Amino acid sequence: MPANMGMPVFEWNDVTSSSLDAHLVFGLLAAAAFASIAQAMGQHTGPARR
Repeated sequence: MPANMGMPVFEWNDVTSSSLDAHLVFGLLAAAAFASIAQAMGQHTGPARR
């Protein structure tokens, strides 16, 4: 509804910046952990091989 009234829907500030940074770091760490666990189990995590 705010977008229809010309009000800003998203405002960029210090809180949103630090939250985005934290989410990106968490995503990278989760991906690295998943890849290392999959590698330890001997599974391929990339695109399917033919």
